[in-house]
Amino acid sequence: MENIDQEINFSQYNNVFCDSLEALEWAYKQGLSRNTLIRTSSPAMLWHKNMNIQHVEERWSTHEMKIFQTTIQGFSENVYDQVMSINGTTHEESLCIAQTAVSFHKLLFKAACLTEADLIEPRLFIRLDGKGGPGGNNMNTPWDKLLINNSKFKTINYTLKNDKWDTLTTAGVSLWNRIYIGGIETLIYRLLIKLMDKFPINLFNKQIIMPNENELIIETSTALALNRTQIRRIRPNKIKTISTDMTKLLSIRRNIRPFIRQRISDWVMTTLVSQCEEMFFNYIEDKLNSFLKFRTQWQYLSSESKKPKKVLLINAAGNNANGLAISSICREAGIPVVSTQHGVTAEICATHGEGSSGYEINVSDFFFVFNEQSKKITESSHFSTGKATVVGIPARHLRMRDVSFFKSKNKFSIVYVSTNLYRGNLGGFYGCQTDYGRSINEKLLITNVFGRLSHKVLYKTYPEDNRRYADEDPVNGKVRAQKNMVLFNHKVDMRYLLGRHRVLITSGATSTVSWLIMSGKPVVFINWHGDHPLSKDAHASFSRGLFLFDDSDHNFHKKLYNFLSLPIGEIERLWKQKKNDRKNMINQFFTSSTDKSSGKMSARIIQNSFFDS
Repeated sequence: MENIDQEINFSQYNNVFCDSLEALEWAYKQGLSRNTLIRTSSPAMLWHKNMNIQHVEERWSTHEMKIFQTTIQGFSENVYDQVMSINGTTHEESLCIAQTAVSFHKLLFKAACLTEADLIEPRLFIRLDGKGGPGGNNMNTPWDKLLINNSKFKTINYTLKNDKWDTLTTAGVSLWNRIYIGGIETLIYRLLIKLMDKFPINLFNKQIIMPNENELIIETSTALALNRTQIRRIRPNKIKTISTDMTKLLSIRRNIRPFIRQRISDWVMTTLVSQCEEMFFNYIEDKLNSFLKFRTQWQYLSSESKKPKKVLLINAAGNNANGLAISSICREAGIPVVSTQHGVTAEICATHGEGSSGYEINVSDFFFVFNEQSKKITESSHFSTGKATVVGIPARHLRMRDVSFFKSKNKFSIVYVSTNLYRGNLGGFYGCQTDYGRSINEKLLITNVFGRLSHKVLYKTYPEDNRRYADEDPVNGKVRAQKNMVLFNHKVDMRYLLGRHRVLITSGATSTVSWLIMSGKPVVFINWHGDHPLSKDAHASFSRGLFLFDDSDHNFHKKLYNFLSLPIGEIERLWKQKKNDRKNMINQFFTSSTDKSSGKMSARIIQNSFFDS
């Protein structure tokens, strides 16, 4: 790590980048003045009473952030087109670069927060070491790389002491609950995938190869296995790092540099443009090296016998270098690529075009989707190469209708299923809210609405796998302070807990809402216009099919409070009155079929299209 110095005189710094209260207290003990300006993105630090802690992102107005976010999609499309125009560059390589152009905005956003003084005056960055989840440690903004040319800039490492970090679990969920929601097809799948893995490949004339899975893949592959098709989990070979051809990198750089430089210049000060540009092209090289490495790891698939006939069935094929690599290998080898939808988001979220370069349909021959709106959205992607086919939502979602069977002693009439996942240095934008702004929205919901209700309310946190910030979300403390609220911050998926509650509340156009809707229980939806807002069509349909509240409405909190203050029985009665509108909403935005047949339908399409031809 550049500029790291563990022998620092803390007292000489009056301007420090830090995203952890624990690390800050340590720095004070090392001699840092308590009058020092501390710049941070961390909600926990910004909620702190230290007047010297400043929001590093405060230069971003809502208007500016909206322009920034809404232009990401078009920028990624232009970059893709420029790379595709280079002889010898593949579709998948172009997607790698388009996706890098999208993810680069996380850095660009932070770079735009720097000032001229940051480039020449003494600055200290307290870098955090600690557990980060499956994705590793992503808690640090790369201030050290952005300010590498400032000779008065220093980095010091702090290893977190309060470093407990859990990931998603089913601990506390009964075995029967898990078996029921997973369904008999999941039990069959788990058994057959182990058995068939031991059989010789040439024992079958049809084979499904799978590097990963999701609900629809499990149901589809089970139906195929019961029709004498071998289902086979595949794994990459292990190889050393491989480097991309420098001639190709230089060609790419020449072609897209004017676009990249202009984009950077639009948002950061002139003296920082070259450094940001260099970092962008370093990211491209890393992404292409990763793509090439994965391609080499999967290369063995192209040399396998053409018998049995094979089909690649894959989850999240389009949004990562591994998925792009295996899809490109299979395409070249003549192995059809079939991907499946894994959540309802693109069809209901107005700002989801930001991530369109990562859609599954961009690298698939067939993409199995839940509903007509998903088909429409994904097929219209600038990067799309395949065909979307509507098969309906997986049976696991439909089993949510029966979750009341699973009772619990800890039953709360109302649960708020929070989708408040901070961006940190990992997430996309999908709106015009900073992490601090998101935390304030949650705080006001708690103090102005939930905490004032006569009903008991459970606050279910989002089960964050990859750590964004070192400190606990300050929202949790605000929940604990309410007499009528209980915090549930165990990382258990909400699908296993729906039977405990009668009224379900959530916010933001994410896949969470689909699990709640399919339960049949009353759903209250909060539409944040600045964070994963509903599309115009979804908003109109949701307004009729469920209880929708807009944060932009006059007296938004009061209206929500008044509604939730109704007797639970009255809310359930009003919910029943929306039955027909809700049926139309579900058909348009969630599933075209409610008979638990999506896996079987997908299997028939694969059979007819690839195995019987």
